[in-house]
Amino acid sequence: MESIITTKNVTKIYKSGGSKIYALNSVSCEVYKGEFCAVVGTSGSGKTTFLNLLAGLDRPSAGKVIVNGKAISKFSEQKLSDFRLNNIGYVLQSYGLLSFLTIKENIALPLTIIGVERKEREKRVLGLMERLGLAGHGGLFPEQLSGGLQQRAAIARAIINNPPIVFADEPTGNLDIKNANNIIEAFKNLVAENGSTIIMVTHDMEKAECADRMICFSDGRIASSGQ
Repeated sequence: MESIITTKNVTKIYKSGGSKIYALNSVSCEVYKGEFCAVVGTSGSGKTTFLNLLAGLDRPSAGKVIVNGKAISKFSEQKLSDFRLNNIGYVLQSYGLLSFLTIKENIALPLTIIGVERKEREKRVLGLMERLGLAGHGGLFPEQLSGGLQQRAAIARAIINNPPIVFADEPTGNLDIKNANNIIEAFKNLVAENGSTIIMVTHDMEKAECADRMICFSDGRIASSGQ
């Protein structure tokens, strides 16, 4: 299989007073193109830190993060921003929707930035909103929606431009079973139809078992990596 993400001895240290806290400690792993990976482990085990480093949202204290053959941990902020725009979709735990845009405008934002024509944007946005149970909510603003609907809108925005890689931090945490299953199905479709790679942090072992592989963290290290 072709590797799309590689970490080499990645370490992340935070300082607290005079102490060093190892959020990640010498983590080396590979994620393959077209793979759906679930990242699991107890709270504080390093899952979200790992995700943020892979997505270029944070930088390691030591080691390398290589995506598509490029050491993104060495990129400038501008180069990182451009790289994320063209290669990555990210679902934050805090949703990250822009309060001054409607739900439809939020979802369309990645397409708007890369210059997709309005008619095509409309078609793709409305189609995805229908699939994720957001039909009829496009003209509302984020604060007018429940947490679950905001979560679905954030996921729609992350996958609207069919990015090669999608990072998702607890994407089904605020959803009922039906809508959580719809999200997992949407991720699987991205893999099957576009060859996208999905890396999903989750506490839900039932959802984790839907992935091709589970990467289990414990105390800042990978404890196991397999189905």
